[in-house]
Amino acid sequence: MKKVILALAVSATLSFASESTIGATMNLMKEGMNQIQQGFMYNSKEDIKKGIDIINKSNDIFKHVDVADFIKSNKVTVAKNINHNLTKDLQSLKKAVDNAKYGEATEQYGKVMSQCIACHTIIRAW
Repeated sequence: MKKVILALAVSATLSFASESTIGATMNLMKEGMNQIQQGFMYNSKEDIKKGIDIINKSNDIFKHVDVADFIKSNKVTVAKNINHNLTKDLQSLKKAVDNAKYGEATEQYGKVMSQCIACHTIIRAW
């Protein structure tokens, strides 16, 4: 069911990016973050990886959407860098989990969260 929802959100965003599709994408990213947290809390490598996959797929949407449509400042390049950094941080998180280095994985999770906060700071003008 989650894969179907994710596929619909991706296709909808790629065909027509709007505030509502961006909102749906953010909800998927939130779901991914929650899935990762649940994985850490319940010692479930599979849950962590599912969460990483959800966020990765959601983040890919922003490679096809002009973020300038949603950013009211001159920080479009910064937002694009955040997108790239998030991809790298998710790869590092997955690698740490694959290698059962959970202390390192939690540090990488913190970096993922930091990318989320950095983007929200720009988008929401915190």
